[in-house]
This record gives sequence, C-alpha cells and structure tokens, in this order.
Amino acid sequence: SVDLFHVVDDPSGTPINKKVSASSIFNNIPTWLGLKQSSQSITTDGSTQSVADLTSAITEINATNQAGTISLANGADGQMKMFLNTSSSGSFAATITPANLRGHTSVVLSGEGKTATLMFKSGAWFILANTGTTA
Repeated sequence: SVDLFHVVDDPSGTPINKKVSASSIFNNIPTWLGLKQSSQSITTDGSTQSVADLTSAITEINATNQAGTISLANGADGQMKMFLNTSSSGSFAATITPANLRGHTSVVLSGEGKTATLMFKSGAWFILANTGTTA
C-alpha cells in the first residue's frame, strides 16, 4: 500500500504515529463516490457499429432515431464500465457486444432510461447491474 501521510493517534497522552494508506482510506468511504471525468457520447445511426472507449467509465448512448450496435474491447482486470441509454424518446435498442461477455453474447438496452454496469475480471466482462436490459 502507498503511505500517504502519518497521523498522530493520541496527542494528549503518548503520541503514536500511524500510517494512513490509500487502501485504508477507501475501505470505508462514508459518502457517495462520484465519477468526475467526461462521459463518452455515442449516437446510433442504424448502420455503423460504434466503439465504446475504455478510457471513460461511462458511455451515454442516444438511440432516439435508430437502433445500433456498440462494440466493447477487453478491459483491464477490475475495470468497470457503465452504459446509459439517454434517448429522449422511442424504443430503439442499443446492443452492446463485448469481445468477451461471461455467460452471454450481448447486452441490449431496449429504450430510454435503460442501463448496464459491467466489470472486466479474469478475461471477460461480467454484468453487475442492469435496468430493463436483456442479455
């Protein structure tokens, strides 16, 4: 673990230096955790396969006018990727086809408001959570 800084435990008595590491800070986060980076935006056009990037944690998919397919390459071990169908109306589907999806071949976000959260582990993407999707 990385030593971030030292904390003095009990200054009123006998001070004891304690190491604070990144792992001890993130083991018990007392509040929500936000992802500040920009989302990737994809607008499906019905004919071209889009590519989900591996550098942003969130991909927003607008399938308001056309259905579409989004490919997803293998990630890094422990990497998480979230997909949001941000369509403003309609029920066009956005089909996500990872290179390796454990137990399935694709995840379909069937209309606006549908989401999927995936994690890459042991050489494959796993579906951790979804709202109204099919696999």
